[in-house]
Amino acid sequence: MIRVGVEVGIPSAVISGQGIAASAGGKRFAVPSSFTAQAHGANVVIHGKSYASPVILTSTQPIRCGKTAYEGEIVLRAQGGRLTVVNKLDVEKYLRGVLGIEISPLWALEVLKAQAVISRTYALSQMGRHSSQGFDVCDTDHCQVYRGVNIHGATTDQAVIQTRGQVVTYRGTLARTFFSSDSGGATSDIRDVWGKPEPYLVVRREPYPSQSPKAEWEATVTAAEIQNALAKKGKSVGTLREMGIIQRDAAGRPTLLRFTGSAGTSTLTSAEFRMLIGARKVRSTFFEFSRAGASSSSAEQRVSALRSVEQRKPAPRAMAGAPLNAEEKEHLRALIAQKKFTVDERLDMLMYPERERFYLNKALGTVQDKTIVPHEPEKQPAPPQADVEENKPVRASAGVTSVTVSGTVSLYGRGWGHGVGLSQWGAKAMADHGWSAEKILNFYYPGTVIQRR
Repeated sequence: MIRVGVEVGIPSAVISGQGIAASAGGKRFAVPSSFTAQAHGANVVIHGKSYASPVILTSTQPIRCGKTAYEGEIVLRAQGGRLTVVNKLDVEKYLRGVLGIEISPLWALEVLKAQAVISRTYALSQMGRHSSQGFDVCDTDHCQVYRGVNIHGATTDQAVIQTRGQVVTYRGTLARTFFSSDSGGATSDIRDVWGKPEPYLVVRREPYPSQSPKAEWEATVTAAEIQNALAKKGKSVGTLREMGIIQRDAAGRPTLLRFTGSAGTSTLTSAEFRMLIGARKVRSTFFEFSRAGASSSSAEQRVSALRSVEQRKPAPRAMAGAPLNAEEKEHLRALIAQKKFTVDERLDMLMYPERERFYLNKALGTVQDKTIVPHEPEKQPAPPQADVEENKPVRASAGVTSVTVSGTVSLYGRGWGHGVGLSQWGAKAMADHGWSAEKILNFYYPGTVIQRR
């Protein structure tokens, strides 16, 4: 069983679903099909009656909290006049509410199975992470995104069923199965991101270019943003004059940056820099200062891969727009209820609300491009294997390794996320080329074993 915090520290919660409740003292009582639960001190108040916390709701049908329905039990905890809602359920049922939001249910079954195994492993390894708040994991990307029954689907359910109980282990213990959206062609060494090494979380060059819509990105960072980031780490250099890459990993990804200013010189890891500036702006640490920049260790391979992706780039994906007003939101909800959008489009809106306007306009026929989901990649002969056996960092020596800062710095990158462990778009490319879930997992977590627990 796993306890998922779905609402934390709220004044009240609207609960729907016929069921039976039990208070902390063991008193059982019936609850109406819909009610508002509130916190009063350490007690839960339902229809004017106060019950000792926690109050546990059980039902043979999913129970809804707000707009999301959940299998298993709903636990209402009150503390200090605030309410926390916890969904307690079997880990396998929990995974049904994770997969459909963490990865596209339209992808090949083998990549969904790989995701099911690492999501299960990750959940079990994170048990108790939020124990001080009365649950094991939260429902955000701090742990794993979880949307209960709302996100159940036939393909993701099949992946959970076919991998039931399977986990990734290393020397008999649960592995740290980190994953990200898109590695940009090569994974990161965990040492370069979070400091602590793991023998199975090292640089791995992927054998196929992905069809990720996040394959390339660019960002403009101001000198002020960089100076503020350095100040937060206690590494102020005064007025910033130059920024440079001084070390890369074995695949050419920048790992250490140097900043020179009027008051001296400081360094930051690229992972620190990304988080200080913002992960939505600096989408990965795989960036250069020029559009054609490349490292000496893999220049030809990287340029060739980027060109290959460019030639088969899908039509533009949904663009951000102004937030919807109340009337427009209601109109969008009605269109969703009428099933005017694909599963991928609904997922896109859930993950990126700023794209809702695009989809509303699309449904109303006021935009021309209707291709949102990337095209399936064409089958190609496998290129030569390009795994990195020696994971030694190299000093930057090719491409544009430093820039003079005159107000802003332009970054040209690829991929999205920290890059540690499995890359979802990279795994998709492997599955599309016939790789099994086990082969995918062996690639991203070398030296690990899949076991059933």
